[in-house]
Amino acid sequence: MDTFLLDTNVVSVLYDARRPNHQTVRQVIAALDQASPQLVSVVTFAELRFGLALSQAAGQPLTHIEACIERAEEHPPAEVGSHTPEAFAYVKSSIALQRMDVRSRIPRWVEGWADRVTGQLLQIDENDLWIAAQAVERNYVIVTSDMDFKRVISPAVPELRVLLI
Repeated sequence: MDTFLLDTNVVSVLYDARRPNHQTVRQVIAALDQASPQLVSVVTFAELRFGLALSQAAGQPLTHIEACIERAEEHPPAEVGSHTPEAFAYVKSSIALQRMDVRSRIPRWVEGWADRVTGQLLQIDENDLWIAAQAVERNYVIVTSDMDFKRVISPAVPELRVLLI
């Protein structure tokens, strides 16, 4: 039986009917084996709370974000454990080794990494690497609509299992 790790972009759409792809995400989640656990990463909870804090500071409506967090908290959390940093280092270094010239100085922030062949920024988020690390560490299937998991992370980390919506 698979365990599914719902990415932030899936959770935020799943619990916000105003989003354009809300019905598609709901259908995909409903089609998953309902006996299989559906977890939400603590990294996702942090991202949602960050969005809440920014919206609050900007004076924007908060009820849909608060409702999303409340619904997301109904899922069991996927914690960052004592072995997750090792998995994180493996994921991040695998991407660097595949996409970067490691003989030159690599920018500290992964968001600034550029592909050694195309020169284009990879534009991946550090939090996605933590979520990928949790999935690799525990053999979870990441459920996401973020193409970076298929375009950048999976090619470097072949054991990462991704269900792209």
